[in-house]
Amino acid sequence: MNNEEEKKKKTTTKKTTSKKGSKTTTTKKKTTKKENVTKKDLVEEVKEEKVKPEEGKEEIKEEVIEAKPVKEEKKDKKATLLQRAIAFILDIFIVSLISSLIAFPFVDNDKAEKLSNETTEVVQKYVDGDMSLKTYSTEMADITYQMAKSNGTVTLVTLVCEILYFVVFQLYNNGQTIGKKVLRIKVVSDNKNLTMNQMICRSLIVNSILLEIISFCFMLFAGKTIYFYGVAIFEMIQYVVLIISICMIMGSKEGKGVHDRLAHTRVIRL
Repeated sequence: MNNEEEKKKKTTTKKTTSKKGSKTTTTKKKTTKKENVTKKDLVEEVKEEKVKPEEGKEEIKEEVIEAKPVKEEKKDKKATLLQRAIAFILDIFIVSLISSLIAFPFVDNDKAEKLSNETTEVVQKYVDGDMSLKTYSTEMADITYQMAKSNGTVTLVTLVCEILYFVVFQLYNNGQTIGKKVLRIKVVSDNKNLTMNQMICRSLIVNSILLEIISFCFMLFAGKTIYFYGVAIFEMIQYVVLIISICMIMGSKEGKGVHDRLAHTRVIRL
């Protein structure tokens, strides 16, 4: 009996020890799981901290890239009215010189001198009171019409030279004539690049090419009375447009005249 009781006690002690061992193993497993979780969390936190500064750098780069075009726009300064006026005078002198040299063989000097003398005589008679306003206007219409007829070749040559110089040459020379190069200014487009249509629109108004075309057409197809009064009316319109353009150039921030508004261009300093 005693032997049997001792065997039972031994078996019970083994069971208790085995239970304790299993409990310890489960507790060890739990602790290892907790340690692994904490390590993973630490690794993820470190990764997040490494990524955050890079994201901030990308945002800073984007802000710098967006700020560049604003600086480029501020660089363009409008050309002053004095610069544009001096460049215009130089360009007119160059075109007049070239056209006169080309058209010189076609000029009738004797007829031109005769008509100029007749003009001075008519004006002198009107000033002295020997001629009425009606006869003065008819006499002047006849003389100006004859002068336009005799200088038709010169007018055509001048018109062609102005188109080639102010439109073609200026377009393919990066918006600059010789006068604009000397004064360090140029014509630029409000869009990307200058086009032929923009240069034609500008030159028709600011270089009086439209007025010269109309005067030439009146000389060819109209009578002396229509030519005299028609050209006078269009000359007045041209002068008014130029005066308005000068006021707009002086008053506006971009320095745009009527021709610049219509052609979507502006003149800047280099």
